[in-house]
Amino acid sequence: MNSDKNTEKRESIRIKDRILLGFKEIPEEIYRQKLDEYMQGLKDPWIESTHPSVRKGTKKHLKRLREKDPDLASVLEIMDQKLNLLLNMMGSDELSGPKGHCTRLCKVDLSAKGLAFPQEKTVEPGTLLDLNIGLLPEHYFFNCFGKVVRTDKKDDSFLVAVKFIWITEDDQEKLIEHIFSRQVLQLRMRRKKKEQEANRTQSQVSDLK
Repeated sequence: MNSDKNTEKRESIRIKDRILLGFKEIPEEIYRQKLDEYMQGLKDPWIESTHPSVRKGTKKHLKRLREKDPDLASVLEIMDQKLNLLLNMMGSDELSGPKGHCTRLCKVDLSAKGLAFPQEKTVEPGTLLDLNIGLLPEHYFFNCFGKVVRTDKKDDSFLVAVKFIWITEDDQEKLIEHIFSRQVLQLRMRRKKKEQEANRTQSQVSDLK
C-alpha cells in the first residue's frame, strides 16, 4: 500500500522545465499497430532502425555496469541514446519531412505522467501524439505516445496538456530521476536567491547606519 502511494507521489511531481520536444499527430489504428508489432517482438515502434532485442540486450548490460561503475554507465547510456536518435533520423523520412516531428527547445510543465507545452495552433482533446523527447542537460532521448486531455487558450497561443498513454518503464524511471534532479536544483537556486536578497537587504541597512 505504502509502495503504491510512494510510486504515485513520485509520478505526480510536476516541474517547469526546458526540454527538446517533437511530436506528430497519429490515428489510433497506427498507434495500435505499432504497439501490436512491439508486443509481438516484430519491431520497435519508435526506433525503426534498431530491433527490440538489441535494445533490450544493451539495456541489460548497462544495468549490470551501472551497479559497478555508475559514471561510465551514464556516459555509455547517453552515447547509446544519441546513436539511436541519429539512426532514427537517417532511417526515417517522417522525422525530417514536413509532416514528421519538428524537434525544438521548448518550455514545458513536466511530470512522469505527462506534460503541457505551448503551441501556436489548437490541438483537439483526444488526439493521439507520437512524442519525441530529449531531457537536458543529460541529452537522454526517448519516444512515447500521449493523448491530448486539454487545450487552453493562453495569450496568442495554446497550452496543450498531454497524458502519457505508453512509455517504457526504463524511460519513465529516467524521467522521474530527471524531475527529482531538476526539482532539487530549482529549490537550491531559489534558496540561494533568497539568501542573496537577504544579504543585500542587510548590507543596505548597514550602510544606512
